[in-house]
Amino acid sequence: MEALCARGDGWLRERAVVSWEQPAKGHAAYGFGEAWRLRGERGEGPEAVAAAVRQVTGASRATKRDGGPRLRIFGGMCFDPAQPNRDARWQAFGDWQFVAPRLLLLRDGDAWSGTLTWKLDGSEDEPGLARAVDRELDAVVTAGDQPGGRRGDAPGTWPPEGVWKQAVAEAVREIRGGDWRKLVLARSVTVTMPGRVSHGPLLTRLAARYAGCYIFKFAAGDDAWLGATPELLVSLRARTVSAACLAGSRPRNIDPVVDARLSADLLGSAKERSEHAFVVDMMRDSLGPLCDGLSAPATPEIMRMANIQHLYTPVAGPVADGVDIFDLVAAVHPTPAVGGWPREGSREAIRRLEGMDRGWYAAPIGWVDDAGEGEFAVALRSALVRGECATLYAGAGIVAGSDPAEELAETELKLRPLWEALKES
Repeated sequence: MEALCARGDGWLRERAVVSWEQPAKGHAAYGFGEAWRLRGERGEGPEAVAAAVRQVTGASRATKRDGGPRLRIFGGMCFDPAQPNRDARWQAFGDWQFVAPRLLLLRDGDAWSGTLTWKLDGSEDEPGLARAVDRELDAVVTAGDQPGGRRGDAPGTWPPEGVWKQAVAEAVREIRGGDWRKLVLARSVTVTMPGRVSHGPLLTRLAARYAGCYIFKFAAGDDAWLGATPELLVSLRARTVSAACLAGSRPRNIDPVVDARLSADLLGSAKERSEHAFVVDMMRDSLGPLCDGLSAPATPEIMRMANIQHLYTPVAGPVADGVDIFDLVAAVHPTPAVGGWPREGSREAIRRLEGMDRGWYAAPIGWVDDAGEGEFAVALRSALVRGECATLYAGAGIVAGSDPAEELAETELKLRPLWEALKES
């Protein structure tokens, strides 16, 4: 294990099948190989995900010795399993997919630990298993960069900018007509780089610039879904749930006076505060029945990142007996920050107005362990990468006071972290 850790985070990020990092806290997890890979096909939502993963984690609990390390499984799911506009670029991922890495390296500050996971049938002897472990470690140490084939996507945006602004205008009309209080519309930008996109340098740049975010990677064959998202969806640790409400934004500015003015404008904006309140109210209503009490500040804070700042409200409380992380994910996804309000029917409106397959964009991404605890973020500031091609995604919350040109500018601001990191990697 020491030989692997000595290679450095960039080397590990490049070759990992899955990775999950919180640089500001000094936490990182890198997974290699696979003991299990679970996959769901078209139309399978959070309930199917939970049933399949719980079967694996239940078997782990049944066979594990007391005090042994917890099995940790990483994965994600699509935003809308009923989406009829299917994009072939998401085919490798299915509607959901989870991996139990064969080898998992964990870093907490300067301290490293590791676990190996094997499916045993009872016929193994100790020397043979030791040799298998050595071969697995050697394979990771000697592995080269993954070549990844060119996907051949044409550069451009979807929907086209003019069409997307028309969709925003239509959403505003429907909101003013009383159909919705809010809708979130997303768009994508596909770029072809001069050479293969290397995951290690890209993720290293994101970790350095956006240390307060969740830096993630999930590989499926030659494809990788990766990014730096600021938004925790929900976590469960020591039977306590934590969630982050994030909605409403302004750009950052290098001038401290201007930057402070932008923050004050964000806090004072009736439009942004109303949009943020949708998310906080929904989180309370959704998590409340699963908890023995929730707490949240009465007013939002400002969460600052390198190029953008958001209104932010944390929510936390103890969960009721029998509740696991998947119960919490199913209760809150999709939040109004990435979907709409009221939630009922909003995904149908998004399908109609966006006209694209979001795939895993704006959906839960994270991990679960065999105690039913875990952590999921909302997959934002993210890109689907294969070979020389990368498709970047961003969205904007549309309310009654939205202006199509301003919302387009907001998506451009949100696309910037990945685009700048891609150009430099």
